[in-house]
Amino acid sequence: MKTKIETREQWLEAGVAQLWYNFMAAGYELPKVKVSCSWPGGGSARKRIGECWPQKMSAAGINEIFISPLIADPVAALDILVHELCHAVDNCKNGHKPAWVKIARSVGLTEGKPTQARAGDLLRADLMQIVKKLGAYPHATLDLSSRKKQTARLLKCVCQDTECGCIWRMTQSWVDRAGVELRCPVCSQMAIAETGE
Repeated sequence: MKTKIETREQWLEAGVAQLWYNFMAAGYELPKVKVSCSWPGGGSARKRIGECWPQKMSAAGINEIFISPLIADPVAALDILVHELCHAVDNCKNGHKPAWVKIARSVGLTEGKPTQARAGDLLRADLMQIVKKLGAYPHATLDLSSRKKQTARLLKCVCQDTECGCIWRMTQSWVDRAGVELRCPVCSQMAIAETGE
């Protein structure tokens, strides 16, 4: 009788153990990793669905992988896990450059551009078999639709005096209040607000 997996992390760790063979068959050894269901560290929470951190960033000296809480589908979670495990094999040295692409393609991430590489038909079939072994992914997605979006953005302001060169940030409303008389807080010379950032 199969043991029921209680937590998301246990399920993801069991997924790593099951995926070990796919990497071994492709000629790659999986390093020791820790996997969590958590918000990836950079970028938009709505867009970024997985992340792998290099060993040097972990006090434990291992690769740390995060799968977004927005993902509840078990095959999708494993698909993202394979992508991040490819980064772990590479220890995050090559981003999505050709050396990483070689690893990803060899383990079955054959669909999509490298930054969004996902399982092709053969790997997807393997992932569905793994889900059958592991059972349901013990996670329900989070709904971000009611989350308030940030509306205030700070504009970069730059002193026009080349010797001063002070840079600071202000909201658009304060830039509007200053109008054409925007002045550097350090040297009082004219300054401009850059709206392109």
